[in-house]
Amino acid sequence: MEAQHSGSTQFLDVLILGGGPSGIAAGIALLKRGDVDVMVVERGDYSEYKYGESLSSGVRSTLEYLDVWQDFAQTQNLSPFYSQVSWGNESQRQLEYMFTPHGTGWNLDRVAFEKLLTNTFRERGGKLRCNSQVITCERQTFRGWRVEIKSKDQQMQTIVCKYIIDASGRRGVMRTNLNLALTVYDRLIGVTCIGQLPEGRNTKLDSQVVACKYGWWHLAPLPDNKVSVVLMTDPDIAHKMQACHPDVWQGLLRELPFMGKAVEGVIFPEKPRSFPCFSSYLKEAGGKDWVAVGDAVASYDPISSSGIPRALANGIHGAFMAVDGLFSSGDLLATYSQSIEQDFKQHLQTQWQYYQRETRWPDEVFWARRRAVVAISKDSIVHATHYFEQKLARAPIHLRANELQDLWLFCELGKPIREVIELFSRRHLHLPEQKILLGLQELIETGYLEIVTEEEEDRVFLNTDRLHFD
Repeated sequence: MEAQHSGSTQFLDVLILGGGPSGIAAGIALLKRGDVDVMVVERGDYSEYKYGESLSSGVRSTLEYLDVWQDFAQTQNLSPFYSQVSWGNESQRQLEYMFTPHGTGWNLDRVAFEKLLTNTFRERGGKLRCNSQVITCERQTFRGWRVEIKSKDQQMQTIVCKYIIDASGRRGVMRTNLNLALTVYDRLIGVTCIGQLPEGRNTKLDSQVVACKYGWWHLAPLPDNKVSVVLMTDPDIAHKMQACHPDVWQGLLRELPFMGKAVEGVIFPEKPRSFPCFSSYLKEAGGKDWVAVGDAVASYDPISSSGIPRALANGIHGAFMAVDGLFSSGDLLATYSQSIEQDFKQHLQTQWQYYQRETRWPDEVFWARRRAVVAISKDSIVHATHYFEQKLARAPIHLRANELQDLWLFCELGKPIREVIELFSRRHLHLPEQKILLGLQELIETGYLEIVTEEEEDRVFLNTDRLHFD
């Protein structure tokens, strides 16, 4: 069907790309002013069950700021949240909130929560376009943006706005539009299914987290006697195991000692679906007349169990950036970027600590990628390189095969590792320094590279000079 243009142009103060928790929170926060015209463009319609979520009780202050706490408390089950965790050993222990032995949380009815937020947004004067996506986004000559959106029924509309808040998730509409580099720290995906519990089952189902040699599983109860089950792993591991095949996925699930028993009798009517869960960070959190929030600016491994609280708070901060950009100097953006960077660094440290607790499979690829420690110095120097096999004996752990070969090519004799990293990074902007160092370690471990410290290199040259003199 050919898209039809409505012929009308709508003028707005702020256009929000994405109607998840971060985008809607930004919209509600903006509407507190009463003098800002806001529209949210959302690809879906909020009817689909989502991967099971939970919320820590610390989110209450954020919901109170948005003036939705009372409605939230009336529409959600605020019974204490418990998680049965099998991590680090074969036993299972009960924690009040994921990996935290203290504090409480609640199972979240995600569909009801998003409907609450969107209804609040519309009731307070916000415009919401569901089943619509951005097709083009062009910067205006003096300020603002001209955006073309297309609805599910192929209707096109032009929107001219003064400011954009990008809450489009990991796909990052503005990042893609402006060709900005996203730094990606891992390749984690979730392979998930929504199951239906058998009628008459009276056993209470708690959230479960179970580690295994190829990743980890998470089970979460949903409303309407349903359950969400997701396998967290890396795409190459999932592909090798054929983990997206229904029979394989269910077979792996039922092999788990605790979770397998919990899903006895559960029917999974649909095929498993994969979705990205990688940790990433956008250094340019915004610019002239735009800002990124939520997963569009920084995305987190679900093991942190902080996605929605972060998204809500981040959306509110995005609203502050929009107001500052519209009515003031826009200088707050630098402070916002710094806070995003610091928060993400803290996440990486916490993520690393969580994965360090699981020691049963140190040689398995999934865990080797997450437990590795950088043991070489950037001040070292390339001492020797050896022939790089085009067909590696085993798949690289930290980089892709083509990336590892490219890194090897930059390792010229006598070149400082710091310079190797700098040159390689210019070609592979998405790779963080940590992963490049781990890639260099892998080249050393597999015998393709030798490095020495500056002091050792000096001794080598001194001995060589003495030999020639003699």
